Amino acid sequence: MTHSATVPPYDAYVFDVDGVLVELPSRDALREAAARTFSRFDLESPSRDGVRALVTGDVERITDLCRAAGVDRSAFCTQAAREAYRAQKRELERGLRSVYDDVNALSELSAPSALVSNNLRPVVEEVVERFDLRTRLGVESVRAPTFTPEELRRTKPDPHYLCAACEDVGVEPERTLYVGDEPVDVAAASRAGADSAFVRREGREDAAFSTPEGLDAGEPTYVIESLRELVE
Repeated sequence: MTHSATVPPYDAYVFDVDGVLVELPSRDALREAAARTFSRFDLESPSRDGVRALVTGDVERITDLCRAAGVDRSAFCTQAAREAYRAQKRELERGLRSVYDDVNALSELSAPSALVSNNLRPVVEEVVERFDLRTRLGVESVRAPTFTPEELRRTKPDPHYLCAACEDVGVEPERTLYVGDEPVDVAAASRAGADSAFVRREGREDAAFSTPEGLDAGEPTYVIESLRELVE
């Protein structure tokens, strides 16, 4: 793992979105979206594990919740996606989330770039449009899931969407740098054969790289404090 500010150039750059390019959605908003989903199916307010299952798209946990409650999983997932999208869109419309200042430095990158997120694709598209990330970054591909069990199983740390983004821009993963702020980003990069840069954002409680139990993420290729380190 390299803590140097010197990051060599790559043939392509792929970025996570939340926590890397744009401020994270608030936990309260996501918690309230989960509570509204549960309420729609006349279920008790979700526990912390229940909220986490919806926020992270934990298919197995969601399946267990639906089976125990006798709820149709597809209908539940559709409602969860709808509520999560509404909650995040409201935050964006109210100006409660913005891009990080160092995003503008990425306009200096000459290589193609792409976005890969575990957030809902409609949310990611909303963020991309609202902050004009295609123009700012020269984004050529956006890969993110809809809230279906099939697509959720392909989210990070699975390398599916990262490999798809590399294919979109015509660059092999081995010549690509994936920039993220979570251990799942590092794990996805490692499984795809790409290098990774772990960005530490000020004010994040989990600013230090710490791998959750049960996730074999390995270590990031680089640890950076700012996206500007990619172009210096």
